[in-house]
Amino acid sequence: MRTSPEEKVLLADAYQVEVEKQQLNPADTAFAIQRGLAKARARRTTSGIPIKWITAVLITAITAACLLLGPYRGIMIPQTTAVEPVQDWGVLEPFRKLADQDVNGSTIESAINNGYYQLVDRTLKSGIYQFTVNAVMADENKLIVLYTAKTDDTQEIYSVVNAKMTNAITNNVLGDGNSRGMHTPDDEHTIYGQSAIELRKNQPLPEQVMMNVQISSVVPNKGTNSDAVDKERKYQFSKKMDITFNLDPKFSVPQTEVLELNKVFTVGGYEAMLSEVEISPLVTRARFIYEPEKEIDYRTKLKISDAVNPVKIVSTTKDGKQIELSSVGGAGTEDGMIYSFSSNLLDDPQSLVLKLRAPGKVYNDLQEAEREMIKLKIK
Repeated sequence: MRTSPEEKVLLADAYQVEVEKQQLNPADTAFAIQRGLAKARARRTTSGIPIKWITAVLITAITAACLLLGPYRGIMIPQTTAVEPVQDWGVLEPFRKLADQDVNGSTIESAINNGYYQLVDRTLKSGIYQFTVNAVMADENKLIVLYTAKTDDTQEIYSVVNAKMTNAITNNVLGDGNSRGMHTPDDEHTIYGQSAIELRKNQPLPEQVMMNVQISSVVPNKGTNSDAVDKERKYQFSKKMDITFNLDPKFSVPQTEVLELNKVFTVGGYEAMLSEVEISPLVTRARFIYEPEKEIDYRTKLKISDAVNPVKIVSTTKDGKQIELSSVGGAGTEDGMIYSFSSNLLDDPQSLVLKLRAPGKVYNDLQEAEREMIKLKIK
């Protein structure tokens, strides 16, 4: 299916919103998200709403909240005053700032610090555009690509608008990469970014991956400052470019842990159960079952989905360092929901605590929301 120029501009604008929202105050962001969800619940009617559409809206809201809060995932203050040495990332050092702001940042940081990555350094050029796959990290559940996108001096780079990945040997589509990037303050022609996809269950890790990418740039405005009306901003798009790279066999070695928990709790007047948590080097998945041992209709399921709002997992390593693992997505199941979070399994966490936002209240600041969170111990 072809993407129209108008759709491409919308995609590019979505990226720009993501860049601009990094300036938001985290407390205001949390307040806005809670207020918006509360208003949405108040407006919801009970007549003739297609289940697929509602589910899509819920997933969109969850993802939007993750992205808005992502830049503030941060590392919590350690229980010591000692200054922790910063590990040198070598040629991947330009991606450190991206990791500080990205919802997958804890995963990227853990993987690089533990040497769980593969340098690729493959570059493709098309006209004024250049795309480089710098490094890749993968496990049986997820694939993350670190890339650099550039334009020449004639146009300012805007975004990477497409990043589909396929198995280069079988041509099976792996997924459309969820790409996020960062402009550097002193270079308007370069973006450092990451594109991530979660892999389907029982899908073997591909030996070779092909990325199909497209870059957008800003067409220079030839008008002058004396123009009475600013000219509309226009965008130019590269041709779709295919870049292929092999995956290191080390990523195929299983390291996933599955913890059977079956923790039942009450939220919003309903019972829910955290049935299991699956942890791999690049993703943590928490499975919830709604009203276990009961038959529920889809409207009740949606109401419980509104109430069950996992925000993050707090991981504590053996040296007492606490790291927040951000929520990165979710998918519905027949009996509940599976939420995905970033992971630091490679850091050998000694404690993992899942935190859910208490429903039915608008918070004035993050501290108040934090105090009232529901806490479920994973390990």
